[in-house]
Amino acid sequence: EIYTTHAIEPTLAMPGAREAIAAVHAHGGRAIVVTAKHEPNAKLHLSHLGIEADAVIGWLWAEAKAEALREHDAAVYVGDHTGDVRGARTAGALSVAVATGPCDAAELRAAGADVVLDGLAEFPAWLDAYAARRTAQER
Repeated sequence: EIYTTHAIEPTLAMPGAREAIAAVHAHGGRAIVVTAKHEPNAKLHLSHLGIEADAVIGWLWAEAKAEALREHDAAVYVGDHTGDVRGARTAGALSVAVATGPCDAAELRAAGADVVLDGLAEFPAWLDAYAARRTAQER
């Protein structure tokens, strides 16, 4: 009940969050947020921060995130926890982990992350390279 009064306003965007969404859109993709957070609160955070996702799906943890990832045909899922890695792998999506949350790079790799980045700010360059490789493979 007090969450919206005390938690939304002081929340800061992760460095690189806006740029990551913009990078997905620049490549013609849809940026969806799949989170364990209560969905209405997640939407309030994104709105407050001016981050425009194409869809927000909340209240899903770890492997349960695969439901939303499959429903939205997600090919890549970015997260910062081993539960996110498990969700991506369960959905058959590429797991891109960022070592900015509670799990360090070694833990994310051990959980099976396909890619580990030091931070979300590295994602746009990674996505450019990934898209270029996929385009070259299709030729």
